[in-house]
Amino acid sequence: MSSEILEQNSEFVPDQTSSEVQMEDWSKEIYKPEEKKKIGTKVYQNSSKSLQEKQELITQCNTEADKLPDLPTSLWKIQTTSVQNICVEDVASHFTNELRSAEQGGRVLSDFVTSWKDAANQDKEMNISFLLKELDFERTNNRKLQDKLAEKDKELKTIKLGLELQERATEAKIAEKTAALVEEVYSAQRERDEAVMARLRLANEERDEALLRAQHLEQYLKELENINPEENDMTLQELLNRINNADTGLAIQKNGAIIVDRIHRTKERKKKITAEEMNSVIEERDAALSECKRLEQELHHLKEQNQTSANNMRHLTAENNQERALKVQLATLQQEREAAVHQCQKLVEEIQTLRVYYR
Repeated sequence: MSSEILEQNSEFVPDQTSSEVQMEDWSKEIYKPEEKKKIGTKVYQNSSKSLQEKQELITQCNTEADKLPDLPTSLWKIQTTSVQNICVEDVASHFTNELRSAEQGGRVLSDFVTSWKDAANQDKEMNISFLLKELDFERTNNRKLQDKLAEKDKELKTIKLGLELQERATEAKIAEKTAALVEEVYSAQRERDEAVMARLRLANEERDEALLRAQHLEQYLKELENINPEENDMTLQELLNRINNADTGLAIQKNGAIIVDRIHRTKERKKKITAEEMNSVIEERDAALSECKRLEQELHHLKEQNQTSANNMRHLTAENNQERALKVQLATLQQEREAAVHQCQKLVEEIQTLRVYYR
């Protein structure tokens, strides 16, 4: 800004070399003493007129400048001084023209020119010093503004870096949370699968045990059915025939004791067999009932797990397939439970028939 003001106002500053040349020309000229008075009066009148005109021009410029509030004061001072310099320059040129035309001589003119030259040099030095001060002031302001701008840039960079670090930290936290959540989901799924498989293995083992018990009961029933009452009757008939054919009382008593012992043994054997069968059947019935209760509890628990898993993992198709497999397994377990209950009822009925038969 100050450089522009210097460039603008350099046009208004009078050229020192040209003025010196003019002064030398004035000092070299020699005029007649008779024309001094006429030329002096004429020059004074013309210079007073030109000064009045320039003074009016300056006052008009001041009034116009007052109407412009946005114009800086320093620039206005420079321009006013420049206008004054222009006025003085015009007056000097007017003097030179008059003096050259009149060819007046030199002492009065040389004194006036030297005084004018000193005033012009002083004005020029004042303008230059003022402009240099303005330039230094603007430079200091520019440096301060540049320092402030650098500080603001640094603050902006630090803020940007802080925001980037915060964004990266939040992204890392979100990634960690999602990874932990996925890991928890997979671990819960694995634990549930392991629990379901363990329950299925236990149910299969219990089913095998129930089948073995049923096979043992069937073997006991077959052994009971293999007891042929006709053979027993034949042996008893033979003993009775021996008693009838016996000649002595000893033989009759002996055969009778054998028959009584045989009857007691068969009764005890039948009682023992029926008691063992009843105990085994009762144990199997209790085991089947407990198994039914346990299977019902597992079924209820599996239903709850299926419901919770369905609510939590609807978006996973693999979960749906596993739920279907679990439902199929539950259906098979229910069928096995019903078969075990039916077999228990069948065993109870067989026990009742055996009781009726061996009474």
